[in-house]
Order: sequence, then C-alpha cells, then structure tokens
Amino acid sequence: MEVIFAEHGGFCRGVKNALQITLRELSAGKKVTTLGPLVHDDNVTEFLLTKGVTSAVKPDELEDGTVIIRTHGASPDLLEFLQGNKNLQVINATCPFVSRVQLLAKSYSQKGYRVLIYGDIHHPEVQALLGWAGERAAIINPERAEIPENLTSSSKAVLISQTTQREEKFSEAAEALKIICPNIEVHNTICKATMLRQDAAANLASTVDLMLVVGDVQSSNTRKLTQVCREIAKTHQITGAGDISGDWLVGIKKVGVTAGASTPPWTIKEVMVKMENGNLEARTDDVSTEKEGKEYQTGEVITGKVVSIQDDQVLLDIGEKSEAVLPKSEVFLEGEAALKDKFSEGEDLDLLVLKIDQDDDQITVSLKRLERERRWKELEGAVESGLTMQGKVKEVVPAGIIIDLSSGIEGFMPGSLVDVRYIPDFQTFLNQEFSFKVIELNRERDKVILSRKQMLEEDMERQKKETIEGLNAGQIMTGTVKRLTDFGAFVDVGGIDGLVHISEVSWQRVGHPQDVLTVGEQVEVKVLEVIPERERISLSIRQALPDPWSKISNEFAVGENIKGHVTRIANFGAFVEIIPGVEGLVHISQMADFHVKHPSEIIKEGEEVEAKILDINIENKRISLSIKKARPAAKDYSAHNVQAEAENQNVTLGDIFGDLFNRDKKNTEDEE
Repeated sequence: MEVIFAEHGGFCRGVKNALQITLRELSAGKKVTTLGPLVHDDNVTEFLLTKGVTSAVKPDELEDGTVIIRTHGASPDLLEFLQGNKNLQVINATCPFVSRVQLLAKSYSQKGYRVLIYGDIHHPEVQALLGWAGERAAIINPERAEIPENLTSSSKAVLISQTTQREEKFSEAAEALKIICPNIEVHNTICKATMLRQDAAANLASTVDLMLVVGDVQSSNTRKLTQVCREIAKTHQITGAGDISGDWLVGIKKVGVTAGASTPPWTIKEVMVKMENGNLEARTDDVSTEKEGKEYQTGEVITGKVVSIQDDQVLLDIGEKSEAVLPKSEVFLEGEAALKDKFSEGEDLDLLVLKIDQDDDQITVSLKRLERERRWKELEGAVESGLTMQGKVKEVVPAGIIIDLSSGIEGFMPGSLVDVRYIPDFQTFLNQEFSFKVIELNRERDKVILSRKQMLEEDMERQKKETIEGLNAGQIMTGTVKRLTDFGAFVDVGGIDGLVHISEVSWQRVGHPQDVLTVGEQVEVKVLEVIPERERISLSIRQALPDPWSKISNEFAVGENIKGHVTRIANFGAFVEIIPGVEGLVHISQMADFHVKHPSEIIKEGEEVEAKILDINIENKRISLSIKKARPAAKDYSAHNVQAEAENQNVTLGDIFGDLFNRDKKNTEDEE
C-alpha cells in the first residue's frame, strides 16, 4: 500500500511562530500563560502543559507573569485591559495574516462602512475580529449565509472573511450579497496558506483511494480540509495514529494524508510511521447471523410483513419463521401520531437491518434510515437530472425559508431564490407546498440548497418559447398591461412582454399611455411583428379595435355642420376631433371671414367649435373643415351690404370692386 503526504500540510507559519515565541519565553525562565489554547489542537496544549505553560480561560484570571495572545488574536478592548495590568507582560502572537484582517476591518469601520464577516461566530478569530469591526458589524454564517438585517441596495458595506474559510463558498456568499447590495466592497481575506493547503489536499484526494485528515476536531482549518477531501474521495478525519482502523484499508492501494494548520509534526509523524509499517488491526464491528438457513447482515435491505403493532414497536415477519423488531424510534412520525396511525397489520415494508443480536436471536430494523437513504438518492438524482421536486415550507427565517423534504431532511431556500420578483414577507408561504429545483447537495454536512426561482425562470422561458412559436402577424389576442412608459406600453401575451408603441395605443391622439391604460388591465391586441431570435413582439391596441374612419361615410356628409373639440393647434390651422379617433383640419384660411395671423387668435385647444365639412377623403383619412362657413356672416360687414345692394340693382360685385376679389383669391391660394 502506497502512502502519500500532501505538499502543504501541518503547522502554518503563524502557528509555528506562536509556538516558537512561547518556547522562547519559557527558556528565559518566565512564568508563561496563554489566553485560551495557543492553537486548536489538544496535542499541542498537552505538550505545552508538560513544559509548564498554563492556559487561562478568562482575562481576569491572569495576575502576573507573561501572557501570550494566541494566533487567533484578541479584540482591542481585551488588549487594552491586559496592557493596563502592570504585573503582566503581554506578548501578541496573533498570526500576521489575522492581524492584517483586523486592521482592515478597523479601517473600514472608521470610514463609516458596515463590516460583514463571513465566518463562524463561535470561533475565537471571529470573536476577536468583531471587536475591530465596530458596533454595526454583522456575521454571515457559512452554514446558511443569512442576509444581515437592514442591508439594502444603498448600504455602505464591506465583506471580509475568517481566514480559514473555503474560498469558493466565500465567493458564493459575496455574489448573493451583491444582489441585495450591488455596491458592497469584497475583500478575500482567506489565508493564502489555507488555500494552498486545501488545493493540495484536493489534488491528492483525486489520485488516491482513501484520504486521512490529521487534526483536532476543534480546528476550523482541519474541518474545512475534511470537507474538501470528502467531496472528492472517501475520507476519515483523525486526531492521531490511534484513531486509524485497519478495516478502512481493506482493498485500498493508495492512501493520501494531510494535516490541519494546528497539527504538530510529531502527530503527523506517528500517523505516517503507523501507516507505512502496516501495524494495523481490522475491527470486527459488523455482525451477521444465520436463521433457519437465511443469513442476514447489518446494512442489508429486507422485506417484512407487519404482524403486530404495539405502542413502542412493530413486529414483522421476515420469512423462514423469523421476526424483526421495528422500534418506534426508527420510524418518522408527524406530531402526536402513533405507530397504529402509520401502519396496518399485513402491510409489507422495506426495512434496513440495523442490528443483529445473536444472544437474543433478534434482528432490529429501521424504516426511517432506509427512507432517509432513499430520499438522499432521490435528491442526488434531482441535482443531476434537474428534476423539479416538492416539499412543505416548515419555517421562515430572516434569510429565506426552511423546507421539509421528508424523511428527516430539510432544505434551505435563500430569500433571493424564492421568487423571480421581490417578496417583502415570506410568512405568506408558511405551511405551503412548494415546487423547486435542488441546486446544491452535501450529504456530509446535511446541506441541501433549493431554488424556486430557477424553476419559475425555466417555466417562464419555456412559456416564452411556446408563445413566440405560436404567434403570427395579424393575430388578435388578449394581454395584460404590465408596464407603462413615455414611448408606449408593455403587454404580457402568454409569458412574454410585447411593446405597444404610443402611436398604436389608441385611434385617438394620446399624450401618455397612462391617460388611457392602467397596469393590470386586460386589453385586446393585434400582433404586428414577431422577431423570435430577439424575443421581440410589436403589438397594437388600436388596430384590434374597429377603425373609426369606417363610420365616417355613413354618418357624415360634405356640407354638413358638425361639432367637435380642438385637439391641436398649428401655424397652418387647427385639428378638430369629430368622433373619437377621427380628426378634421380647419385650415387657417377657413377660420374667419377676415385675415387671421395665427389660429390661436380665434380658438384654443380643448374648445368646442362648430364647423362645416368641406371635403371627406376616406382613402387618405383626411377631412377638410371650415369654421367661417359654419357661422353666419356678420351683419355689419361692409362687403355683405354692398353685395345685397348689387343684387337688387342687377349690378355685380366685380363691377364695383374690380379685380379686388381676384387679388384676395390669389393671396388666399398663396397662403394655402
């Protein structure tokens, strides 16, 4: 069997430096105490204890001597408190990289930023960092990555990380926060040595049959290494050589070994020596028994028939005159439900053999563990295939919702993945059945990340595609007004928005779409153009309605007087709406019986006027109107009196005025 040690494993520079400082102070004959364990490894703590180094839990326990600040650092208030004790010599052995993160947090806090720390709130490094980050600092829990309260798009914030976190997870959290706060500043403060260690472990894990991660379970660095390796290969986390089991190595040809940053070299050496010498014994935990010619093994799936249901257990016939016991504790029961509510006699069940007691000749089985295992496989299949799954909203938390996936498994749906639109309050979803996609799964951490948003987006895209493929120019359909702008209205026609330009909103002249439309209103639209590759649809509301010009020839005639409202005034005349959607033009020459410099001298917009129809052109949709011809001539107008006298004496106006009218006519034509 080949045993390979990872390139970057064991003590990091910060831990090595802290240990050297402590031993140097000891060699000077000083009384040395560390405030908390120097590093997270019991082997190191025991080693220092044999040298006379004690560890204080609280700062007020320290009375005199030399106190070493551990690699994780301390808050400014704590440092000030210790330095205020004249009987103490304070030596700061904080990791240099951690110190830089502390100063970074302090700098941003002084600039008025809200400092967000991605890390474990219970870890001493994070506890110390909080003291440097100011009163408004907040913790982003790596397990759930909850959004801090009061974080908005306008917040002035910065995101930093605990130095031993996983880089890819930190990046995911940063992207999630940018959705809420686009201007947030992000600093990747994960220790370079941590990243090198994790990368080296991952590379080694991809080439071996088994990985051993050496380190104390208290060490965050060691836990992250274990997570990285378990995602790639079969992995065991051990504190030392004594934890190694020989049965792990059955059939194994190549083993990889790595160690956390707090793991001392002597512990690593003991592990490597034991592995290379092969001085291992296999454990014999698995038990099997044979009953009536049938052999059962722990972990085996069997089928049993319910023969008796009791308050605390169910008895099952598993064949060959054998019985199995299903304890109540191995069944998922909702609320106050009893075993009799879940099972019935004669029912067949698939069960997992949990324990075989040869002395009592009894087999203990589990239903919930089998259901849980099968549910995990279903979830894994859903991730691979992209299937949509269902679950019930169990709990609402600040960062999102918790969904019961059954079989004792819960999934977390971040608030940003609940819907395609902003949801101000998730309480409305409580106890509802949800459909969703499984986007991330980690059995080792019992972690399931869900997204309803992804499912909705896929449904919308599918609906859009179907809608576009089914649309044809000239088609009339019903849509919903979704949005109004200065240039038109967007109307939802089957999951995709089409644009109704302002010129196509109504047969009438429209200043703004909101004058005639409201958001949410149902309207009939005509499809003008479809461009599938750009997902672009041009629509018309007015063309889906009868053309008001079709009424003109039946309802109006040349020479008829009509009433209408002035809709627009131009230099050359005014437009008068006869019926909704139909306007006629009163040329400036038809405003009055006298010379008019501008139509505004005679009329104003919105005024109701009477006019005579001079001409109707349906083909070009034009109507010529005259206001002056709809009004009787003024009685005191001199031309009127002259004309009357001329008619009585059989004398023409031409005889009296000569070519005056010809000149006026020419001027009028020029003006037109």
